[in-house]
Formats: sequence, C-alpha cells, structure tokens
Amino acid sequence: MGDMLNVREVAQGRWRSILTVLGIDERTLSGKHGPCPMCGGKDRFRFDNKDGRGTYFCSGCGAGDGVQLAMGITGLSFRDVAAEVERIAGTVRPSTIKPDRSDDDKLAALRRAFRESRPIERGDEACRYLAGRGLALYDLPESIRTHSGMAYLDDGKVLGTLPVMLATVTSPTGKAVSMHRTYIQDGRKAPVPSAKKLMQGLPLAGAAIRLTPISRTLGIAEGIETALAAAELFEVPAWSCISTSGIESFEPPEGVEHVVIFTDNDHNFAGQAAAYRAAHRLALRGIEVEVVIPPTVGDWLDELNTRRTRQQPSGAAIAPADEG
Repeated sequence: MGDMLNVREVAQGRWRSILTVLGIDERTLSGKHGPCPMCGGKDRFRFDNKDGRGTYFCSGCGAGDGVQLAMGITGLSFRDVAAEVERIAGTVRPSTIKPDRSDDDKLAALRRAFRESRPIERGDEACRYLAGRGLALYDLPESIRTHSGMAYLDDGKVLGTLPVMLATVTSPTGKAVSMHRTYIQDGRKAPVPSAKKLMQGLPLAGAAIRLTPISRTLGIAEGIETALAAAELFEVPAWSCISTSGIESFEPPEGVEHVVIFTDNDHNFAGQAAAYRAAHRLALRGIEVEVVIPPTVGDWLDELNTRRTRQQPSGAAIAPADEG
C-alpha cells in the first residue's frame, strides 16, 4: 500500500505529461469524449483528471486513475508501471490543479436546472425526440423534463444554447444526485461532440434514472431510450443506469425483489460483462436476477425498431433510431 500511495503522490498534477510520454495522444487527454485508448470503444472515454490524479471514465472499462490508465495502455504490472511513472515524474513539471466545485454549488446548479425545466408534454422538443427514436410513449415519465435552452460547453467553451431533455438521476435512497442532459435540435440529437452529458453532482454509484415508480419486478438498462424500449417490448417497468458502470453498481431500492437486466449486445462484450457482474453481485444477496440480451448486435431500442420495421406494410417507414 505504501508504494501505491507513493507513486500516486509523486505523479499528482503531472499525469498529462506522464501519459503523453507513455504514448497516449494528447487529444485523448483533452477532456472531451473520444475513443478509449484501452478498449478502443468509440466516443466512450473522457479524461477528467480530478485533483490532478489522472482520473478517467470509460463507459466500457469503467472509471480509474492515472496508475490504472498507465497500466491499461502499457500492459505493464503495477510494479513496473510505478517505476516508469516515478522516473518520468521527476522530469516534468506539475500543472496547476483546478479545485473541484463544492457539493453545495453542484446541488444548487442541479436545483436551478430543474426549476428552469418543465414536465415533458406531448409535442414538445423532448417528446418529439423520443418519438423520433421510435418510442410509442404511452405514458410520459415524470422524471424526464424539457429545458428550453441550456448552454453547451466543449472544453470550457460555450458552443451555443440548445433545448435539452433533462432527467433526474436518483440514489438508491431516493435522493437526487445529478441530472442527465440530452441536447436536442429539431427532434433529433443535436450535432455536437457529445449530445449526452451528466451535470456535476454527488457520487453516482448505485444510482439510476427512475422512469417508473418502484415495483417488485424492475428492469434496468444503460440508456434512457433503451430502458423505455425494453419496457415497451417486455411490459416490465425499467430504469436507466446511464452506462455499463452504472449497471455494475446499481443498487435496487427497498421493495425490489426481481431485477431484469436488459443489457446491450456489444461487439466487445462490455455490456454483457457488466450485466453478468451485476447479476452475480445481486444474486449473492438473494435477489432474483435475469439477464436478457438482444438477438443481434445493438440494444433493445434497435430491436424494437427492427421488429416495427418487419410489421410495417410494404412502402411504410418509421424514423430510424440513431446510435446511443
């Protein structure tokens, strides 16, 4: 443990330079979403470098710090990576560390966004977006709201103001911990680098976007649209866990006895692996768990639209579902 703490202390504030020396493209460390240097997944990795610790998040690999990232890109053991990191750290200058916002500040911003939004209504931007993805929307979830315009920031620069589908992320105890934003334009995902973003908030472990009330049998999926599609296909209430790491950490609130994990069918098996890890963890606690995988590569929204297309009369068409 002492060696582990020492290398992290030595490298703190120097990770951008260290990782560049180890071979990572500087663009990967820009703070923008992009390809993961470890799993290769497209647009799923972001280097956020919290407190200068080299932290990152990948929706396939999960979260980690500079040491884990260095091990992932080099394939070296911890001992060998530690020696290399310490060697490089002695040759580069630390960068200025921007202090994190306080929890009170983060929560105030969440409350402000909620106050400025309104419940989703038939025909509004968020409803048009979901309908355009191919969702029937018999009931409009109360946890999803429409915001008429939020600033879109990319690398600290405001690129514009866009309508947003805003969804509350809730902890297992029922406390709002973040807001999920989907930037939209003309009923589709906005043409921005990353149309889906989380607002800064409290820790997300175990949290979910509650699209329905708590029930004895509950489905979970990664994205909001995937959860709504699974609910439509299987007639099971389903919540969004946002990402594979959200699936892995999901904690069912009191009253849930049966969890159905509507996993994505990923080429690299990231979704399936996360689903089975979550299933194993929950089953050990006595919770009944099922894992349901789409028959072809994609997610349950893809499957819903595929089935709809097969049922369409000749010459009819439905709006295609874009990726995500």
